[in-house]
Amino acid sequence: FLSSNQLTSLPESFGRLLSLEKLSLGDNRLTALPECFGDLKGLRELSLSQNRLVTLPERFCELQSLQLLELYHNRLESLPSSFGRLVGLRILYIGANDLAVLPESFGELKALRNLSLNANRLTHLPDSFGQLVSLRSLSSSANLLTALPEGFGELRELQHLRLEGNRLARLPDSFGQLRALRTLHLSLNRLESLPESFCQLTSLHALSLDYNRLKSLPRGFWQMTALQELDLRWNTPGLAFVRSLRRYAHE
Repeated sequence: FLSSNQLTSLPESFGRLLSLEKLSLGDNRLTALPECFGDLKGLRELSLSQNRLVTLPERFCELQSLQLLELYHNRLESLPSSFGRLVGLRILYIGANDLAVLPESFGELKALRNLSLNANRLTHLPDSFGQLVSLRSLSSSANLLTALPEGFGELRELQHLRLEGNRLARLPDSFGQLRALRTLHLSLNRLESLPESFCQLTSLHALSLDYNRLKSLPRGFWQMTALQELDLRWNTPGLAFVRSLRRYAHE
């Protein structure tokens, strides 16, 4: 563990630590990593959170044994184009950076189960995102997302999804294919309607849709009988929205 030591750089000789499996470099002042970092091919767990990293070296993506990667609270503006080569990744925390896009190779992280992208500047997710077939938990709150890729519904293992505080105006028709979803948070977006397929989310236990612009709900909304928590506050004002709730509740 080398956390909290005010380190500003690592020596080139650092890459000789070939037997390292766990490495914590969090809470330092690192602005860059040496290219030799890619030689640490035995690494399974790596924390680089709370540093000042702006980029990662291209050879970073040679760490194919890596299963846990923490990069939150840095200053990353982009990820290497070959980031998808980190095929062993199961957990990735990369929130609180300055990322505007993710590389198209991101969809190659097929072992990924938990992903946090909170508090970046993402306006969209790559088309390959639906290829993350092992994903169980996704948090991408406090970004600038205006839409989700059409293939988003391919995330069939997804159980927990947080997308609060974006700019989503609509959800893709494939959204209803996320039938393993148990918790869904869509507060503080710009949704005016939900796709009819939304009602296929029959495993949903908790749903937050407050602070949107919803005018009505899909006809089969009240067939989602597993719901235990529902928040619809602060949507379109007036009786039209309330009447739709009453009408669908009796269908």
